[in-house]
Formats: sequence, structure tokens, C-alpha cells
Amino acid sequence: MSEAALYEPSLWGQFYHSRGENEVLGGGSAGPGKSLVLLMDSNDQIALEHERCMDKDHPHPLKWGQSKGWTIHLRRTFPRLETTIARAHRIFPAVDPDVKYDKESHTFTFKSGYRYQFGHCQHDKDVENFQGKEFSAICYDELIEFEKEQYLQINTRLRISDPLLSKMRKVRAMTNPVHRQDANSKITVRDPQWVRKRFVDPAPKGNTIIERYVTRRDGERVKRTRVYIPATLYDNPNPEFVRDYELELLDKPAHIQAALLRGNWYVTAGSFYAEVWDERLHVITPFRIPGDWPMFRAMDWGFKTWGTVGWFALDPENNLVMVKELNFRFKDAAEVAVEIRAIEEKLGVWSGKTSKITGPADTQLNEERGDVGLSKAQEMARLGVGWLSADKRSGSRARSGERITKLLKEHHAGKAMPGLVFFSSCTQMIKTLPSIQTDVNDPNSPAKGGDDHWHDALSYACAYASRGRVGRSVEDIRSKTNHDEWDEKIEGAATRTLGSFGYGGF
Repeated sequence: MSEAALYEPSLWGQFYHSRGENEVLGGGSAGPGKSLVLLMDSNDQIALEHERCMDKDHPHPLKWGQSKGWTIHLRRTFPRLETTIARAHRIFPAVDPDVKYDKESHTFTFKSGYRYQFGHCQHDKDVENFQGKEFSAICYDELIEFEKEQYLQINTRLRISDPLLSKMRKVRAMTNPVHRQDANSKITVRDPQWVRKRFVDPAPKGNTIIERYVTRRDGERVKRTRVYIPATLYDNPNPEFVRDYELELLDKPAHIQAALLRGNWYVTAGSFYAEVWDERLHVITPFRIPGDWPMFRAMDWGFKTWGTVGWFALDPENNLVMVKELNFRFKDAAEVAVEIRAIEEKLGVWSGKTSKITGPADTQLNEERGDVGLSKAQEMARLGVGWLSADKRSGSRARSGERITKLLKEHHAGKAMPGLVFFSSCTQMIKTLPSIQTDVNDPNSPAKGGDDHWHDALSYACAYASRGRVGRSVEDIRSKTNHDEWDEKIEGAATRTLGSFGYGGF
């Protein structure tokens, strides 16, 4: 019996095929049969075109060979399509014995004229290869390997004049939450988290339609939809395959199991902190901070991109607790300062017109602006929010990565708890920190770019706390300018003993 006749989609596959949203992303875990489901997802269009040619009484009849339907099925590099194309060679002739394959264009053409083409988009300029094309379906396998700009540009080619196929236009994709980048890889992605932010972050559990509206020139508002359909290995209908592959994944480190077995988008195999991050240890239930615990804040500035402020406390044993975060975008320094004051009044660290605490901030804050003559730091200081410049010397990113790693792993060897924990309300930090990638050119450094604003703020905080600055006056801190001397004291210090917060949960 043919493979096509044997294709009976799993319950998950049936659910994926039934979706009517403009964009659908399937996946998460490895092994549920995503690639086969994606290959077969254009069957509704292929069957419709065949029916229109067969049935002369169809409301919209076609002559054989005149279909305008066209699916483009993409991987970032063409060699990665080899297995899928081989599968198509087995399946498509069983669907239509008259189907023809053109080796030059990698296109199957069915008797109706419907085309199913395989392609790639390795480099930024490759999007130009799709100009002038009109697709009725666009399919991406391993979407996480594509750049966001490639995805958006290629999707502009989703257009067709046929009235029936126009109503069936769709963008479909599959992916795992993992794309490992290294110096030898032919594929790099500027922001490896863009797929997660577009499809998963708005509804992490999936199966929730994300809606937005666009307005036509005539004023009509039209709804656009996308949805993430999560899958796991256990959605694969082949029980023997599930048992064998499950065993392979269970034999891997915890972070690989989390990403590839359970489809966790927030702990990715290959990320810089993957081997030390454990949400069960590092994320805690908020509690009231004792009045004698020193507090400070740290900030990474952003305007068009996201900026963030984090508030931190030190327990008696110098364990660092992130207790609050403020995330902002398209706001000026004064607006951010007002929000900081509102938070610090609630935290009890504001007195009169001035904050009782300070902390490190991105050096952008000290850049003078020609429009008002004041730097952002000066403008915020006038509103009672003082800052110190974060240390951003050459090479500090690798040191920051090492410092954060040491704090996260300070629960091993019988220690009671990590040296760095986060209140569960600090949602963006918890999402982004474990997914920070490794620099492709330096395995000892976290990658720069993408969602690194929260990581940078944390880096400033950890460096600030490690230099003994917390709880001291701004004037005293500013008098200590020999950073190398501070580093020598820190690196020569004995590992501290971890204390207890006096609450459960570990």
C-alpha cells in the first residue's frame, strides 16, 4: 500500500490541518511528526483544484493544467530539504499518478496545474528570489532558523487572483524551540527568540488565537489571526518510535530534555545558562523583604527597543534576590523616573522627593542630548532618581556570564539554595535569561543582541553587588574608581556560605 494511502494524521495532525488562522505554528517537542504534517497540509488546495477540473458542473470549473495554486515549502538551507523531498517523491505520485517533477526548480506539478515547490532562503538577499511570485500557501520547516525579516518579506508573496484559493491562503510553519548557533554553523539568526515572541509569548500554553486588526484604505478594519499549536513526542502515532526516541532524549541533560522532550521554549539547549538554570530552584514565590536587607536597582536603557529596570535585595549571606522589574518602551527619561518613584514608594525606599537607593545603569544614560542639554541621568536625578554608571569595559560580557553562572549554580555540593533567585513576578527576566544564546565566536561569552536587555541589567546588578557597593553612599562609591582593584579582591575572596530566607519552596 502507498505511503499516501497510509497517511492518517494523528489527532494533533488533524487539529493542525483544521486550523483556519492566517498563520499557524506547530511544534515545540521533537518527534511528533511535524515535517510530514507540514508536507501534507496543502492537500486541501490540491484536492480542490483536482475536483474543479474533474467536475464540469463545479461553480468555479477549471481546465486541466490551468490551476494557479502554488505552495512554496522552505528550509533555511536547501540540503536540509533532502528527506522531505524524498518523501514527496513517494507520496505525490500516489496522490496523482500524473504529477511531474522538475529538477531545476524542485517543483512538483499536478495534473490540475497546481505547483508544490521546495526552496530555501539562506542569505538576506535571497528574499529577492521570491519577488513577483504569487503563492497560495507558504510553508516553513524549522521556522526558528529563519530571520524574522525573511519571514515577513516572503509572506508578502501570499497573494493569488483565483477567488476560491484566495480564501484558502495560509502561512504554515513547524519548529522546535532550539536552534544551536556555533562558529561552524552556516546559519545564524540575529534574534533567536523572534519566533517565541511572535507565537508563544502571548499565550505560552498555546491553542489560543492571537488577534490583531489592520485598517484598509477605505476604513474597513480586518482581523488577522495567528496561533501556536504545541506538540510533544507523545503526539506521534507510532508507539515504537515514541518509546525508542523517548529513551534517547531521557538520556540527555535536563535542559535538552526540557526543550526537545517537553517543548519548553524558555530553557533552550545550547543557551549560555542551559546547564545551570533550573526554574524550580531559581524562581521563588514573592515575600516581604526584611527592612534590614540592602536594596538597589539596575537598568538597561531602551527607547525603540525595550528598556528594563530591576530591583534587587541582598540577604544576610549576600544571596541576591530580584524582587521587581519595570519594562518600558517609547518613554523618555522623565516618564521612566516617574514610574520608578511609584514603585519605590511601594517598596518603602523613597523619602520625600528622593530615592533612598541607587544602582548601576547603562552608560547611555550619561550621553548629553542636544535637544534639552541634559543627559538622561541628569534629567532623572532632578526627579529624585540617581544612577551610577555600569561597568561596560572590554571583555566584561564574559566576566558577567561567569559571575551569573557562579551565582546560579551555588546550590550544588550540598548548598541550601542558589546565590541568585527571582521573584516569580519578574516574568520577562525569567523568560529571557535561560534562552540567552552563546556567542558563536566565544563559547565563554553570552551572545549580544536580541532579548539581551534583561540580561544586561542583571549583569550590571551582579557586578555592582559583587563589589561591595550596596548600602553605601553614592559619594563613597564614586570615590572608588579602581575597578581592577575591586576585581582582584572579589576573585581572591572565599566562596560565601549560603543562608536561608526562612521560607519554603526549595
